[in-house]
Amino acid sequence: MFLLSQIISKEWFKALFGSIVVLFLLITVGDIINGFMRGYGFNYIILNYFLKLPDLLGKLLPIACLISSLFSLNKLKNQSELMAILSSGFSAGRIYLLVLMCSVVIAFFQVINLGFIQPKANKIKRAEFEKSRKQESKYLARSKVGRSGLLWYKSGNYFTSFQAFDRDRNALKNIKIYFQNNKGHLQQVYEAKNATFVQENQWELSEVKILSLLDDKIYPTLQVKDKMIIPLKEVPEDFDQFESDITTLPILDLAAFVSRLEQTGINTSEYKVMLYEKLSLAFICIVFSLFPVAIVFKPNRRADGFGKNVIFTLFFTVVFWLLYTSAVSMGTQGKVPPLLATMGIPIIFLTYIGFVFNKNRSL
Repeated sequence: MFLLSQIISKEWFKALFGSIVVLFLLITVGDIINGFMRGYGFNYIILNYFLKLPDLLGKLLPIACLISSLFSLNKLKNQSELMAILSSGFSAGRIYLLVLMCSVVIAFFQVINLGFIQPKANKIKRAEFEKSRKQESKYLARSKVGRSGLLWYKSGNYFTSFQAFDRDRNALKNIKIYFQNNKGHLQQVYEAKNATFVQENQWELSEVKILSLLDDKIYPTLQVKDKMIIPLKEVPEDFDQFESDITTLPILDLAAFVSRLEQTGINTSEYKVMLYEKLSLAFICIVFSLFPVAIVFKPNRRADGFGKNVIFTLFFTVVFWLLYTSAVSMGTQGKVPPLLATMGIPIIFLTYIGFVFNKNRSL
């Protein structure tokens, strides 16, 4: 039985690597030609391509798993090896289990790729983008979310830290503003629960504490106000750059970031979808791997045509991605719970696979 398992798993991984290579070659040719047509330099095209590989791999792996199961089992079927394997006592259930184990390995790699390698590539892209900017960025640094969870920037004579930006309300949460005097010494500190954009150069602070005279030799003064308006140079669009930094967070830091955002009362649906999608794309690798395995219930070459299986599998793929992307879009907009948006469609299709398996086994 071990030898038979080895034969099936070997064919499955051979088909997997072959499909990955073919898919990457198709994308590579198109991407490089597109880069040259836009007039980009060779070094830029190559660097940009390699930095996009983790994201491309995340989307290609489920398709590669589906192609792998379809072609490897069909090859065994055409060479009458599948019939011989089943005749030797190797049940269809064992083949399902073997393909499941192979797909779990790929799903684990998918989590590593999307959870750690992709954020690292995004971080490098962000660094390259900053280098290419003609003017110096006013954004200085963002502390690690796993520690303080604060975002920082400098503009003119003040530094600002805040916990999160609420795009729905154009408001900064848990903000602190550190004003400097002409000599660069700390002069005032404003601490507020919220800072809401009113109009250009005006932000309204709520639940404000003002610590003044920090640059003087006398004892600082403290004021408390319910609301006040102060001048700041930023507009809500400036904080989109911080949103892009979220894509550079490893999966554990992203989970901590989402958890911290929930405490501020911000709608976290978009960020939860971003987090859960890293896991759902790994789960989809398993679903796509198991779908074509129903071939084993028709091991005779004349029982079922390969072309029919290919057409049905392609139809399955198109329907799946249409439903999945629609669900993810609704989850991002908050119309559907994030976990249901990312895992609902894969679970439905996995249920269908289980139904097909039980139906054929009973026959």
